[in-house]
Amino acid sequence: MMNYNSITKKLGFCETVYETTSEQSLDADINLPDYCPEIQRILKCTVIPNITAVQNSSGRITADAIATVKILYVGENGKPAGYEQNYPLQKFVESGKVNSDSAVNVRIKTDYVNCRAVNPRRIDVRSMMTFIFKAQNKREENILCSADGAGVQTITDECLFSSLNGISERAFSMSEVIELSSDKQTVSHIINSSVSAVTNEIKIINNKALVKGECVVKIYYIGDDSSSVECVEHSMPISQIVEIEGINETCKTCIRLSVSSCETVPKADSSGDMRLIDFNARISAFVAAFEEIPITLITDAYSTDYESKNSFKSIECLSFNDNFDTSFTNKVILESIGVSVDCILAVWCSDINYSYGVKDNSCVLNGTYQVTVVYKDSENQIGLIQKPIDFDYSVKLKDKAERITCFCSVQILSCSCAATGDSRLELKTELSASGIVFSNYLKKYIAEIELINENDTKNDMCALTIYFSDKGENLWNIARKYNTTVDAIKAENDFISDTVENSCMLLIPANG
Repeated sequence: MMNYNSITKKLGFCETVYETTSEQSLDADINLPDYCPEIQRILKCTVIPNITAVQNSSGRITADAIATVKILYVGENGKPAGYEQNYPLQKFVESGKVNSDSAVNVRIKTDYVNCRAVNPRRIDVRSMMTFIFKAQNKREENILCSADGAGVQTITDECLFSSLNGISERAFSMSEVIELSSDKQTVSHIINSSVSAVTNEIKIINNKALVKGECVVKIYYIGDDSSSVECVEHSMPISQIVEIEGINETCKTCIRLSVSSCETVPKADSSGDMRLIDFNARISAFVAAFEEIPITLITDAYSTDYESKNSFKSIECLSFNDNFDTSFTNKVILESIGVSVDCILAVWCSDINYSYGVKDNSCVLNGTYQVTVVYKDSENQIGLIQKPIDFDYSVKLKDKAERITCFCSVQILSCSCAATGDSRLELKTELSASGIVFSNYLKKYIAEIELINENDTKNDMCALTIYFSDKGENLWNIARKYNTTVDAIKAENDFISDTVENSCMLLIPANG
């Protein structure tokens, strides 16, 4: 019988099984209601798409969304004014690779917005948005780690592998009614809302991850006198349970919180004044749990009893390197902005995009975000500046790595702006960065050893064969050539090392 004993180990891999984009246009013809002042000058038109629900059913991913068109303009009275209108959106995609256990994420970005005032009370808006769909699965693969019997000889390589135990993405809602403090004006119109969600702690309990953190919302609105812009900042604790099969206390856990929608609506209090803001947000929690386990890979094999054929495969090994959770400040000077700024009314940052890489044994995070500055100039005219801002940040790694895989999150915590001279602004942005870094490297190993037929070579061998070796030769290659074992050559020649230290004559015993 051409059988041998084998031991395999099951490893888990994080695999992106589906990723695609789909464009969505929006054409809006907006007529201002009677309570809004007529348009003197449009400052800014933005289209903010918010995901409201994602369904994953039988390979179909359906995303429901609301696109909010926000108009910030100078009214006929020369004071800032605003108006917004919502439009429902829906997109779906289908893929046979997506199943009910897939970790599905959908986000939307606005590609461009064109806006013009047809007349003082009518606005024409044209916009294009992109839905981005992504699904990740846990893929399992059995790795051949040991083989003996039937004369099988092996060379092995020991390594640590970060195996994916479980992966999940779960969305949850947060809502609260925010009451304005006594020193704040009542709300005329909300012009921007920025939300960040950061993780402070994660606890593992019976295949569940308890995620604790903080959700912070910063709201800019036009006051009731229509001459000022007020700011409200409010924080709420996050405490959510994410079910993830296979997670345990020994796992290296990646957690990423992302805000997929935010809605802030002014409401009247008991006296009838607009001193309440109804806040609702949809936050998505991505959790991936990795367990570091030792594995043995067979890199070469042959049989002394049978002819054999090896089937090789390559495996992308992940090994835990480091994790980080930090914050940093990005300082930028905006030169020659073309206006003389008297005072800053509002500043916010949005549309952050980032990527990672490795350089000089550091994980390098870099990306861009948009900064919007609302100001009054030296002639008391209201204006708006919007600029893309670059950032980069490096995290030193514990272990040297040429290639890495990083599950990371970068979020904007706050931003401020000051006029530091004529046509010159200084921008400071506080960002948080957290993540888990794996070194990744490619390993070639034997996935299967096939024994074909009995090896006749051993019948032609003498009891002892004389072989003149060169310095540095590997006993494995010699043993394979003469169809014997490394241990047999060592015993016959009183060797300890697997390598020939000096040129010499070796006695090669016949197998069996």
